[in-house]
Amino acid sequence: MNSIYCINPASGAVTLDQVWKQGDTGGLAAGYTSLVTVQVGGSVALFAYNKATQKTDVYTLSGGAPWVVSAGAQPNLSGGPWDSLSTFVLGNEPYLLTYRRDNGTFGFYRVGADLSVSPPYLFALPRNTPSHGFTSIGAFTSLSQQYVLGYDFDTGYVSNFSVVVTPSSTGGVPPLLALNVWYHQWAQGWTRFAFFQLGGANFFFKINTKKLNVNIDHIQDNPAMGTVEVGSYLQAQLPDALTIDLTAPVPWDNGEPYLLTYIAASGATVVYRIHADCQGWTSLFAGATVTGATQAVPYRIGNTTYTLFYQA
Repeated sequence: MNSIYCINPASGAVTLDQVWKQGDTGGLAAGYTSLVTVQVGGSVALFAYNKATQKTDVYTLSGGAPWVVSAGAQPNLSGGPWDSLSTFVLGNEPYLLTYRRDNGTFGFYRVGADLSVSPPYLFALPRNTPSHGFTSIGAFTSLSQQYVLGYDFDTGYVSNFSVVVTPSSTGGVPPLLALNVWYHQWAQGWTRFAFFQLGGANFFFKINTKKLNVNIDHIQDNPAMGTVEVGSYLQAQLPDALTIDLTAPVPWDNGEPYLLTYIAASGATVVYRIHADCQGWTSLFAGATVTGATQAVPYRIGNTTYTLFYQA
């Protein structure tokens, strides 16, 4: 059952309290394969994409009843079918970032105040540093510049791409230019990425399910220099690493890094505070939420953090 939980601080820990479930006011349609929240003006919009139908619906999320309502928008994310949706802000404009693995195409859509989207700026590299095959995508900023990271579970290839604004464009397409700035090969098998910032620098958590390893990596301030492992072989602190289905960074006060992990079969949900040295984490909540969720989407409204658990 689709549900929203409020993550509340509680004397050195946190609680997860269910505040909404499907069947209450509002609700989400079935079949979505990608969900992402976008801050549009003073509202939090949930863009929900179905890869099979290539249709997109938009919902408005609020901090009280009715919690989830249709926004009445169905933007056309042409160029799919897309495997993933991400979001970022560039030049005060919110963007949707789509990606399809088979041909390596990224789609950059500017989101309007009415929740419509622009025609996409499409980007792909077919050779030399090819952009196809990525199984994990992360958008991040470094030193006020926008970047995108892509990683391929099957081959280990990983890339950083810069995204900059150009002087002009035509046809309503965003004036953007993406370039590959780093191309490398890691080990195969990394998954469950969760990107976060600490001290203004970029890091990510990941699990290797082919050869068990749990890492925290630092993205160099100049992403053209790649990444550096700062915490390695941390799986002793994460005994359920190979059964975890979902991970997500949890937005929190003052940008402190929190991590949510989730196991679909049991609904086991844990919220960790990541240590400042990136050598581990402290569990602040361990309990059960809903079972069978295919996506966990943390977001923040005002001073309160929520997580939407969605069952496709």
